[in-house]
This record gives sequence, C-alpha cells and structure tokens, in this order.
Amino acid sequence: MARRIKDPGIGTKFDEKVRRIINADGTYNVVRKGSQRGIRDIFKYLVEIKWSKFFLILFSAYILMNLLFTVIYMAIGFENITGIDEREGPAFMQAFFFSVQTFTTVGYGTLAPLGVATQSIAAIEAFVGFLSFSLATGLLYGRFSRPQSKLTFADNFVFSKYEDGYSFKFKLTNKRDVVLQDVEARTLAFFNARNEEGEMTRQFFTLPLTLPTIQIMALTWTLVHKIDEESPFWGKSKEEIIEMNPEFLVLVNGFDEVYAERTRARKSYVADDIVWNKNFATIFKSRDDGKVEMDVRDLNKVIDE
Repeated sequence: MARRIKDPGIGTKFDEKVRRIINADGTYNVVRKGSQRGIRDIFKYLVEIKWSKFFLILFSAYILMNLLFTVIYMAIGFENITGIDEREGPAFMQAFFFSVQTFTTVGYGTLAPLGVATQSIAAIEAFVGFLSFSLATGLLYGRFSRPQSKLTFADNFVFSKYEDGYSFKFKLTNKRDVVLQDVEARTLAFFNARNEEGEMTRQFFTLPLTLPTIQIMALTWTLVHKIDEESPFWGKSKEEIIEMNPEFLVLVNGFDEVYAERTRARKSYVADDIVWNKNFATIFKSRDDGKVEMDVRDLNKVIDE
C-alpha cells in the first residue's frame, strides 16, 4: 500500500513558485549560497564534467602555464636562453618552445638556460610540470575508475489501463552492454497540499510497485504503480492530478558485475511528463538466429492502448 512519509530529506515547506524539487536528470534543483569549496571540490568537478570539457580545460591550463613562464623568461631576457636565433623566428615563440620543453621535461638539447635567474626559473617550471602531469594522471585515473551508471529512463511516463483499473508506468533500461543483477526500485511521489494553518506544504508518499525487484536486468524494465484504493491518486481525474502538481522520483540500484559494486540512478518526473492513455511499446524482438534484439533508441516509443 502507499505509505505516507514525513520527509525523505528534502523539506516540506516550499513556495508555490517551486515547480520541482529534483531536476529531470536526478540532480537537485537547489542553488547553494555560502557553501565552502576547496581543492577536493575542484577535483570532483574535473572528474564529473564531460570529456570534451575536461580536455579543453587541461589543454588551456597547459598553454596558459607555458605562456606565463615564457613571459618570465622574456622579462629576464631571452639572451639568457642559449640557442635562440632571431633569424629562426620571433624570440617569444622560441622562448615558448623552450618553456614547453622544460615543462614537459622533453629537452631536445637545442635550447638551454644561461645564468642563475633563468636556470632557477627553469628548475621551478620543471617541478611545476612534474606536479601538473601527476595531477592530470590522477584525474584521468579517477575518471576511468569511477563507476558511471548507464541506467536510462524514458523521457516520459504513461498513465494507462492496468488490470481492472489504471496505473502509472515508468520505463528504463541499461545502455551499457552488461546485465545488472539484484535490481531494486523505489518510487516516491510528492505533491502540494495545504496544512491546517493554510500554508502550502509538500506531502510525500512511497508508491507501491507491482514488481519492485528483479533478479537480472538484461532488457527493459517497466515499473508499474497500480492506482487502487491505497494510492494517493485513487479516484482523481486527469485535471485533479495535474492540479496537485505532483513530482515523481524513481530510484533504482543494481549490482554491476563489471565494477563488482552497486550502481545507482534516479529520475524525476512532473505532471507535464505524463503521456495520458498510452502504453509503452515493446522494443525488443526475436531474431532468426535465436537471439533477442533490442533497440534502446526506441525507449520513449508509446502506442495506443
């Protein structure tokens, strides 16, 4: 049966302007102010961003660091770098190339520092380069070793007939070509309601699912919440459900045999995401060779009931 809970940890009092508590991708719809940030937060940011943005930041930092040392070398005097020949091109570019050699510890032998000042800066740059590449290696390892859930939910969920009544159905699959084991799912629903003082609050319910656990997840999984007498949506019309401004949070976790640990995913839906009086289409079929073929690109496909 649907069980009302006091608060899952996100608070009960909200202004009516708050449309959703959790974004569609599972991130929290919260803007933090005054929170503390440190080196570990930068590491977390660099580990979690997209690969393209990650390499862009690394390459930009690499260029900027070398430009900084190039300016220092030019301030000391490019004549203190043996091998620079103005006939070969701008002295700044040759000093930049010397900085790249020092930063990466390549050392082709054509350029070398002269004098205590230039040699000291080169020694400092070599140390900074060593630390920078160590940090970059650690970040790369962190990105590769961090388990990333490939559980994917349909963009919408459906309100459809089920047995002798109706239901809400949520569909998901695993994009990674592995089979998850011991998969569990929970669905929370929260919607607007006024308390005895007339304040707008949020009520929270755990919605029972007809099949909350499965042993293996090789294809798709459709989570079904039957709208019966024990459901908070029992007897509600389409208009009444929309007026409740409901938000649904689907939490799924399963054992990933590749990483040998549990992987987790969450998805949030609001009333605008409901597809009324439709059903999810079957996206897998049998092949002549006896195998089952599934196209995850059709996860959002719905059909008439």
